[in-house]
Amino acid sequence: MGSNFKSGKFSRFAKLGSTLVKAGGQVALDLAKDRAQNLINKSEKAQSYQHRINAAKEIIKTMGELKGAMMKLGQMISITEDLLLPPEISALFKELQKNSPSMTREDLLKVFHDNFEKTPEELFQQFDYDSIAAASIGQVHRAVLPTGEVVAIKVQYPEIVTAIKNDFKNLDQLNVLLSSLIPGRPDIGNMVEELKRSLLEECDYHKEAEYLELFRTGLAQEFPDLYIPKVYPEFSTENILTMEFRAGEPIEKAINFSQEERNHLGQLLYDSHLYALYKLKRIHSDPQNGNYLFQKGAVTLLDFGSTRAFSDEFMIDFVAMILALEQDHYQIYTELMQKMDFFRDDDEVELKERHFELVKKLYLPFCRPGKYYPETDNPFSMVGDFIKGIRFKGRKAPREEFLLLDRAHLGLFTKVRHLRAEVDWQKNSIIYRKHWEELALEKYPDLENVDLSK
Repeated sequence: MGSNFKSGKFSRFAKLGSTLVKAGGQVALDLAKDRAQNLINKSEKAQSYQHRINAAKEIIKTMGELKGAMMKLGQMISITEDLLLPPEISALFKELQKNSPSMTREDLLKVFHDNFEKTPEELFQQFDYDSIAAASIGQVHRAVLPTGEVVAIKVQYPEIVTAIKNDFKNLDQLNVLLSSLIPGRPDIGNMVEELKRSLLEECDYHKEAEYLELFRTGLAQEFPDLYIPKVYPEFSTENILTMEFRAGEPIEKAINFSQEERNHLGQLLYDSHLYALYKLKRIHSDPQNGNYLFQKGAVTLLDFGSTRAFSDEFMIDFVAMILALEQDHYQIYTELMQKMDFFRDDDEVELKERHFELVKKLYLPFCRPGKYYPETDNPFSMVGDFIKGIRFKGRKAPREEFLLLDRAHLGLFTKVRHLRAEVDWQKNSIIYRKHWEELALEKYPDLENVDLSK
């Protein structure tokens, strides 16, 4: 890696700490300039807004240099589009989805030698040393196999596992970092723990190759317009993953496709996500923009390092929860929420009722028939208003499955919203979940078997 990359606990702590001080100093400097010059008649709100932008620039630059958990956290923030942060700050975070400093050629050659005892030139007919993408755990290079196939090669950063483990020993710094970007946020301890598990699993490219094949074979027949690259095992190791090369446009260019084409792409994204959830019991859980390539009529889905599997028990209770919302069944809903650790024994009825109404407001707009654009209500604003009155101290975290599931749902929502696609949210959802619905009705007989398709 370049000279800016640090893997040790102290060096990463110091790097992040100095950045937070610098970001805070930038805020103070900007305020001092405003007071001294007093040349521009700006409101207090506008001043504070610009200070947050300047601080965000410093933090994002450091996230890109540190890689690992810091950069992944920035990418997770970026998938919220402008729902969580102002558009100007959100746009800065989007750079972490596709651009960050690459490792040096010396480090790249060392990774190949450690894994194959060969140089890239000895393995491939052609190898491009300029990376086409540099992300949180590894970077991607274009190459040509001896047999002529064009491939994309993901090369893991050296010492990245050590860096990630050390990041999670600095949880206080992570909390300070988020507080500087998202004032008034709730506790994110659960998100950090799930991020740790997910990130360390992403470092095993053997597992990613396995997941790539699972999704490729599991979705190919149902979704011929969804492309998932095949893996070349003989050119892959735990730290190097060689896949079929796929070309395509980023979502920022796909928004210029025709309305009909965008509708098709939005429906494809939504239906394939639901099919994976209900049929494969596993989802792709890294929905940042850099993992999607668009063509007119087709989508390529990349990066299967982060996936989430679900047990039969969870699927039954999850679908029962959906049925309870659709049928306005408060009693079964609260029973399920307590079982899933959203509610405590001593929670007041008023809180449970507010929670029920909030989730209905978030979910039920997607239950009406026909094709339509996603609701414009900001889910973060709605949830934020709800949690203002909740005391989080001592509150048990909800089941961990919801962390990546909700992350995937949110990423999907923002993709369809960004594409301005009109999607039928109900039709295929009812078809795909049918098996789990039958089991949920057996387990919770008070739920009714309602045909929502009519």
